Amino acid sequence: MIFGADYYPEHWPEERWREDAALMKKIGINTIRIGEFGWSVIERKEGEIDFSLYDRAISLFAEYGIQTIMGTPTAAPPAWLCQKYPDIYMMNRHGDMRGYGSRRHYCYNHKGYRKETERVVKMVARHYSHNDNVIAWQVDNELGCEDDVLCYCDRCRKAFTDWLIRKYGTLERVNEAWGTVFWSQTYTEWEQIIVPKDTVVDGYTGNGHNPGLMQDFKRFSSDSMYRYAKLQTEILREESNKIITHNMVSEQSDNYRLAELFDTIGYDAYPYSEWDHNSPGRIGFLYDLSRGYADKPLWILEQQSGPCGWNVLGETPKSGQLKLWSQQAASRGIEALIYFRWRTCPFGAEQYWYGILDHDGVPGKRYQEIGQAISSIQENEEYLRLPEKKKVLLVYDYDNKFCHDEQPHVRGFVYKEEVVRYYEALRRIHVPVRVGSLAENLDAYELVILPFISMIGKEDAERISRYVKNGGNIILTPFSGQRRINNQITTEILPGVFRNMSGVTIASFHAMEREIIPYEEIGNMQLWREELKLDNAESFRKNWISPEGGPLVSENRYGNGRVFYISCCMEAYDRMLQEICRETGTASGYGDIPECVECIEKSNCLILMNHSGEKQQVLLKGYRDIRNEKSSIIMEEYGFAVAVSS
Repeated sequence: MIFGADYYPEHWPEERWREDAALMKKIGINTIRIGEFGWSVIERKEGEIDFSLYDRAISLFAEYGIQTIMGTPTAAPPAWLCQKYPDIYMMNRHGDMRGYGSRRHYCYNHKGYRKETERVVKMVARHYSHNDNVIAWQVDNELGCEDDVLCYCDRCRKAFTDWLIRKYGTLERVNEAWGTVFWSQTYTEWEQIIVPKDTVVDGYTGNGHNPGLMQDFKRFSSDSMYRYAKLQTEILREESNKIITHNMVSEQSDNYRLAELFDTIGYDAYPYSEWDHNSPGRIGFLYDLSRGYADKPLWILEQQSGPCGWNVLGETPKSGQLKLWSQQAASRGIEALIYFRWRTCPFGAEQYWYGILDHDGVPGKRYQEIGQAISSIQENEEYLRLPEKKKVLLVYDYDNKFCHDEQPHVRGFVYKEEVVRYYEALRRIHVPVRVGSLAENLDAYELVILPFISMIGKEDAERISRYVKNGGNIILTPFSGQRRINNQITTEILPGVFRNMSGVTIASFHAMEREIIPYEEIGNMQLWREELKLDNAESFRKNWISPEGGPLVSENRYGNGRVFYISCCMEAYDRMLQEICRETGTASGYGDIPECVECIEKSNCLILMNHSGEKQQVLLKGYRDIRNEKSSIIMEEYGFAVAVSS
């Protein structure tokens, strides 16, 4: 397995490198990642090419058995290049240029930058393609991380127009798909097509743009990022047969499609940062979402190794949490775990982004803890690398995310966070779950949860219908079947394409921006609820009653399968999902495991992780601790255990 650290030889005196290599080797680090921000290192001025610094670093670390992942240096165009192309920058929706001074300061559709990208990637690939100490390429760095997918410049307007021509062929079809007759927005020439910059209603209610235009613009923008990444992967494949990866963190792109370009799926994991304080369940969701992008190896290209932030620090991890987060990542069967970063940088925007070593370079508590994490993973690798059992598929769909992000129905509704609520509930009741797309093979799962699938195409709807008829089980939720694929709201009776299989009609709905309705048995209802009229369906639990007197959850037998409709948003779905999982045979039977103990079921073992700061007792059925063969396990705070089937 790859254990690594992100290293920047250009940040440190060369006489320090050997000491760093020795310290890495001591705790089991066998790989460094370099170069993703190093354009000015290899080309300080245009045409002055010098790889010698990286060459020496790669060679020195190889002496210690440490290999290298080489980044293409396109994430930070150097000053001379931005001077050469003063229009390289993205434009925000207000019409302001997003200029030089940080990173990711380029437009994906800038022809000059695409040409420069082609040149530098080819140059790097040719230089290192035959260097056996370089084992893989990382394309760019965190595409889309800085809200840099949506660009509103004139280049993108023209590229968007060309994209629409390819998709629709005629303006008549664009007008029909978007419903431009509304507000007299009918287009009569391609040159009239706009990108959705601010309008006169901006600040009053969103930006007032046509929802069909917004959806297609987001699809186009995602495609622009994809095509930029593809430009690089095609060059790397022409020049080399090394592994190609990328750390995929974008919230504005279709990452299932992006994953097609790479040999391994990369992810950057920061449970606690300036911007996030993730629950254990949300951390698990992010790992599993990344794993669900494609059936390819998962590499963690940046794993948190200390407190981090740019201007303020996120919460400092408690003693043991860095180790547990590493084990949590490893429980997903990853093939690479690379920590960001090796040593905290004393200059630049990430002075507060702490690495394995502090600014002074002296090994301390984090160095020791990460060494312990690596040792633990190595000791248990035969179990950690086993495939995880998956009884339930939780669908996460980017088309629906784009739609809900723009029109969330009610203040407070955030598509991703509401899907995470379902995931967290499944993990708390210890049900094996995979996060994946609508394109998954549904027949591989006993239960498929389709949260907030408002927009769905005919083909996907038919696949879901066949799955249920053949004996599958699905859960539908509010907003199901509400929209056509062009983002127009359907004129069918809701839930639209799901009406027949669900056996219900949506009689009415209630936006609950300020209303919370407590239920003693199942928790708090919030944000949104729908009134279900039972056609062929039945109430799933007679005592789960809506404020209007109807069922909160319905159940309909459809062919050989069943369709459950959860009619409301909940603060937590534990009890609802526990009951449905019992009915569908997907509930866990591992014994008595506290909610705070994450349980990952492998083919013949359980991986147990205590995410609380207190000791926890686990009473297992059919499993025993590999350390003492007992079924009763006392787990230390932030502790880890493996239990095998008995």
